Amino acid sequence: MIIRNVTVVDGTGGAPLSDMEVVVSEGRFTAIRPTTGEGPSIDGLGGYLVPGLWEGHTHLAGAHTRAVPENERVQRMSRLLSDYLAAGITSVVDLGGSLDVALEIRGYRQTASDPAATLFFAGRLFTGVKGWPVLDDTERAAIAFQVDDPGHAHQQALALADQVDFIKCVYDGEPGAPDKLSFDALRAIVAAGHEKGKKVLVHVHRSRDVEEAVAAGADGIEHAFLPQDTGSTQEAVDIAALLVESNTYYCPTLVTWEQIGRNGDASYLDELAKDGILTAADIPRIANSAWYGRPFPRHPAQESRIRLDYAMRTLGLMHEAGVKIAAGSDIAILMPSAPIALLRELQLLAKAGLPLPAVLAAGTRYVAEKIGQGAHAGTIRPGAVADALLLSADPCADLTHLISPAHRVWTLRGGRLL
Repeated sequence: MIIRNVTVVDGTGGAPLSDMEVVVSEGRFTAIRPTTGEGPSIDGLGGYLVPGLWEGHTHLAGAHTRAVPENERVQRMSRLLSDYLAAGITSVVDLGGSLDVALEIRGYRQTASDPAATLFFAGRLFTGVKGWPVLDDTERAAIAFQVDDPGHAHQQALALADQVDFIKCVYDGEPGAPDKLSFDALRAIVAAGHEKGKKVLVHVHRSRDVEEAVAAGADGIEHAFLPQDTGSTQEAVDIAALLVESNTYYCPTLVTWEQIGRNGDASYLDELAKDGILTAADIPRIANSAWYGRPFPRHPAQESRIRLDYAMRTLGLMHEAGVKIAAGSDIAILMPSAPIALLRELQLLAKAGLPLPAVLAAGTRYVAEKIGQGAHAGTIRPGAVADALLLSADPCADLTHLISPAHRVWTLRGGRLL
């Protein structure tokens, strides 16, 4: 397949390449070159070809699938992957849940006929004894290893690494408390993951958790941290320097803190509608949903607002320092669908001051890199999986051109035109 008459925005941060043709063979990009005009081709209509989007942090067993009967769960989550693809999201990264369900979904997708986003998953995550997200919920015990012994944790991580795409740890809680994973256990899990060639991503709370996770060898930090001093940006400057020096990815999940912090605020729903995230019909449905106005476990609303506000003020300087920022939404409790939560995350990254090419990189290559999918994944470069979006307008001129379905001409998924 040759796609001709396109401007390629390859996701690497380089300048757009005009009047190009893109060659696809056996589901991968094999050449990106100036138009030759030779041979049959697909007309790109003068549009912009960009990598397919990646959801860098979600949980398929979330707000939009939790009420589904157990015997229908795999099929429903598989359909959710189709919903992601319909929104231009070609790859989905699940940061923790039932390993058995994740493996079933992967097996189901291998024979399913409907197109869907590719799933990458952590399976069971690691946490402390009765740590987040287990706490006292016995039903959640199956999604986590509750660790109190580093040696045992190392063995569990070695066994898990053979079944998953990467490993997830929750490093959240007060130091020394039994519900917080110990530093020694965290370091043992990271070592086991690296022995097996797998990346390890770490959920954090405060900046000291970021520092210790990096010291343990973490490959990615999940969630914007709670600052000690909200009036100073120095903490962000210091964390940025640490992340750059260690080449550690940062996934702030801004939309998580926005939803938790502003849950129950009618003006928030109005703002989402103004930004094109909600329709007028979505507002009453969400306002009457079970999650609306309900406190979120473990994360108080005021604290979540602080995390959001601080991240919005400092992500621009972290980007300028060279931090590799990846886009992920985590939860979708006030969103009309889980895929739309990622689109809101991209909006928030832009509002936080990231240039639009950096927003595109956050929603493509940096997600792929943080989970170890290789140097070319999430880009339009020879050797990369041929996942792409053809847009009618320049995504580096206006973010709406990237996230609005009105500007999406078609989707390329694994070399298949949809």
